[in-house]
Amino acid sequence: MGEVIAILLLLMIVLVFAVLIFYFFINILDYFLASLFGRPLRIPFRWKTKKLSLSQSSLLHHYFSFYRRLSPKRRIEFEHRVAHFLEVYEFHGRDFEITEEVRMLVAGTYVMLTFGFRDYLADVFERVIVYPEVYYSNITEQYHKGEFNPGIRAVVFSWADLLEGHSIENDNLNLGIHEFTHVLQRNAYQEGNTTASVFKRHFDALMEFVKHPNVQHQIVESKYFREYAFTNEYEFLAVVIEHYYETPNEFRAKFPNLFKKVSRMLNSAHALQLPENRI
Repeated sequence: MGEVIAILLLLMIVLVFAVLIFYFFINILDYFLASLFGRPLRIPFRWKTKKLSLSQSSLLHHYFSFYRRLSPKRRIEFEHRVAHFLEVYEFHGRDFEITEEVRMLVAGTYVMLTFGFRDYLADVFERVIVYPEVYYSNITEQYHKGEFNPGIRAVVFSWADLLEGHSIENDNLNLGIHEFTHVLQRNAYQEGNTTASVFKRHFDALMEFVKHPNVQHQIVESKYFREYAFTNEYEFLAVVIEHYYETPNEFRAKFPNLFKKVSRMLNSAHALQLPENRI
């Protein structure tokens, strides 16, 4: 009996060491892939895939042409991520009822934006707050349609403006994408995982690119991006990514190099309406 227990203990020790060695190897490989190619290692398995209800899947199908274009395999991944988002983040209404429609539109927007990421959930926010319409902020003493407030770890939306931004798919105005881009920017500088590091690396390279006088002149003269984009580099990126999702063909035609850099930053091929995304 003692020999059996000793063998079992030895096997457990060997298994633990094997897992540690595998984990170490994966992290080394991940580091080199990110350094050489600017992309994290793709991990093609998980222990369990989360499921959505039929009504939730129907809402995704109704609201997201992005989701409808995905292959069946990628739809399963998209739904898993939406379900995970809904488990992790809280929803609070301010004089407003949080319905399943609200939850799915918010979660679907975030997952669409981060679908090229391996580590897609951000620790810089914990909750989503939704007002029925434009609201007054006691912090800024201004009226807002939406904001990312890192102080209270919240993303805040006016439902009317969130819905309008999503319903019109080619006006380059999408409140959900805009505010969640600010989340990704903050997360890139606060988190230490490979996905955040890759995003930061490509963001810094993109901003260096647009600071070139010739590129700046072309961007300003085109009047393609609304003036609010030139408030600062963070608003610039948020506006650029709105355009990336809403008018990708025009974006690529006008600014092919900038478009390519955004695609690399998001690790995404979907704006070209290609059948698969690279995760």
